[in-house]
Amino acid sequence: MFNFFKKKAPKTNLAPDSEVKSSLTAQQIEQIELKINPLLEQIEKTDDLLILASSCEQIGLLYHQLNHIDLAIEYLEKSQQHKKSIGEGYKTLMNLYNAKRAYAAQHGSLADIDIWMNKMDAMRNIAKQMTIQRD
Repeated sequence: MFNFFKKKAPKTNLAPDSEVKSSLTAQQIEQIELKINPLLEQIEKTDDLLILASSCEQIGLLYHQLNHIDLAIEYLEKSQQHKKSIGEGYKTLMNLYNAKRAYAAQHGSLADIDIWMNKMDAMRNIAKQMTIQRD
């Protein structure tokens, strides 16, 4: 019930991409990159907002798997711009924002803390809007 003695998972620091180590094998990285390229091509060929949103979300999630945090954030934000949703991309983006905020706090960057807090507030507003629309 309370899990007092359960080991906690280590917290992840979201340093700039160059500082993040990947636990993926070269083959896994290659497979993920092969999935990204057709999605990037699809984005260039379409004006359909639903396809753009879906493709951007998928790319963002794949970049997240590769630990390319800044690119993951970029594409997940694009996905939200094309179509607001509170699916897997939303959850991942909120986690990335929170981790970036924590990293900024660890390094004493008040300006960066404000940036990430504001982004998290905007995401919470999306969730509120989506919840209201369902009612």
